[in-house]
Amino acid sequence: MENSIKDRIMSAADDYLRMNGLTAAELCRRAGVSASYYSVAAKGKYTYQDTEIKDVFFRKLASAIGMRLETSYWQHADTTQYVQIVNTLDEARERCEARMVLGETGCGKTYAIDRFCGANPVGVYRITVNDCDTLRGQIAAVIMEPISFNCGCFAGIREYLQQVREICTKNGIILIFDEVENLKRTGIKAIKAVYDGVRYVVPVVLVGTPEFAVALQNLKNKGVKGMAQFIRRFKAGQTALAPIDRRYLDFMEQIKDEELRQLLSRIADNYGELHDYLER
Repeated sequence: MENSIKDRIMSAADDYLRMNGLTAAELCRRAGVSASYYSVAAKGKYTYQDTEIKDVFFRKLASAIGMRLETSYWQHADTTQYVQIVNTLDEARERCEARMVLGETGCGKTYAIDRFCGANPVGVYRITVNDCDTLRGQIAAVIMEPISFNCGCFAGIREYLQQVREICTKNGIILIFDEVENLKRTGIKAIKAVYDGVRYVVPVVLVGTPEFAVALQNLKNKGVKGMAQFIRRFKAGQTALAPIDRRYLDFMEQIKDEELRQLLSRIADNYGELHDYLER
């Protein structure tokens, strides 16, 4: 990557901080980059302790501030699913209520969350669930202040959540758990504890595939403790995203070749795959 491009990224990042009232440390946390590298790069120097700062640092930073580096053939479209997700997130934040958003793979859930987070850089935190995550790791990853936690997963959780509650109240936080279909039993119980600990103060939004609802119901049918209560907490606020229209009319206007349009409609199973085909 040329230094002129790095210069543009660092200048745009500085503007982003100023416009949104963020600190460099907060931006680095969101982008998943080194704050030490940032402090050096912000001065126009692109080596840290005699080591060149890799291009991935600048690409992650550009992505976090919504700066596009390459020409893209993928244009944003207000799909039905996108509008549903954003409206649900806005409503949850405004009313401080729990929500669950379920939609098929590739319908744009993560994309919509990314844009929502980019448009609301203060107080909106997304936690992507994976099999290796713990409650402590998930929450601590998005809170801007250290939290003491010296006990097991559930022992002492009341004290832990009190700290979360105080910090979230001060920062006006909304917690978005993405890809919740990856949650195991302990993770589901942990999120229930989070919800109970911050209820009426912090809205909690779960986003995933319909398989998550099936898994919850199976656990409830097996008599797993706490599953019925978990379902009750989110059932009234559940949003089922509309099925994907495989004609992809929202994206086809830019494609003039009718044969190519028909081919893409046949081979792309969802928006994610359509994006991949258009960008390659």
